[in-house]
Amino acid sequence: MPPSPSQRPSHYDLPATGPAVEDHGRAVTAHPQAAAWYRRAQRAADPRRAAMALRLAVTADPDFALAAADLAAITGTPGRPPGRWPMNWERHHIEVVTAAAAGHLTRASDLLREHLASVGCDPLAVRITARLRDATARDDDLDNLATQLPGCHATPWPGTP
Repeated sequence: MPPSPSQRPSHYDLPATGPAVEDHGRAVTAHPQAAAWYRRAQRAADPRRAAMALRLAVTADPDFALAAADLAAITGTPGRPPGRWPMNWERHHIEVVTAAAAGHLTRASDLLREHLASVGCDPLAVRITARLRDATARDDDLDNLATQLPGCHATPWPGTP
């Protein structure tokens, strides 16, 4: 069954031409429709909406490793191995959210810092890592990163610092 009109990405979400890209123009290893859903997830106001958009991205392209890893981290459901090799920045993002989902907060925080130094902004990596940190753990560096999303993604998800 095709998505309802409210579930279809708008024409603003779809790239005019060229490779599939995420919100900051980085190429992603996905079909353009899946990339459009991923951009929706990047802009989502809360984790529930992000998970919905990620599910639709994975439905549109079951081999979209980036969306599958984010969905697994947000929902706590096991992900599946990628069907195609991700780009370097995607692989680093996947390492960050996978470490966070596994409860390896120090590692996730260190990987996230390195990742952001390389790519600049990655709202899902920041939000997912901040959300999954142990509530009893105090990680001032991670708290600082989560509160300093660039202006393009200035609104943190509820429950993040």
